[in-house]
Amino acid sequence: MTKKCADLVHDKYKDRADQFSNLLDQCTNETLKHENYGKWSERFNESILAFDFVKGNTFKDQPDGYWRLQLSWGGPSDEIRYYKGDHTPAPKYDQITYCYMDWFDGAEIQVHDDIWHDIFNDFVIGSEELKEIRTT
Repeated sequence: MTKKCADLVHDKYKDRADQFSNLLDQCTNETLKHENYGKWSERFNESILAFDFVKGNTFKDQPDGYWRLQLSWGGPSDEIRYYKGDHTPAPKYDQITYCYMDWFDGAEIQVHDDIWHDIFNDFVIGSEELKEIRTT
């Protein structure tokens, strides 16, 4: 019997959270003398597919816009979503969720791990695209 996304989402999320936490540790812990020290941005960009804003009502039953950190694509796929309740791409969010999807099925859970806050702060708030949005 094939498991539903709701049965898999917590384990898949743990795998992703561990992956990015380990990557950050490797890139920021100088005492490890790891070859990846100081290469967080480079290694992070190699580990994701996209980081973009999805406007509200882009998909059926999706009234709120969100920033999407797309980790994989196809079937299955997964992503971190930074939700904005006011439908604008302003550089802030109201909640963070992890979404695991497979063909005609999907599950989403709210997450609170610091790694996702750090990623948002480093790569969204500091992005050139948002600097342009804030000045217009």
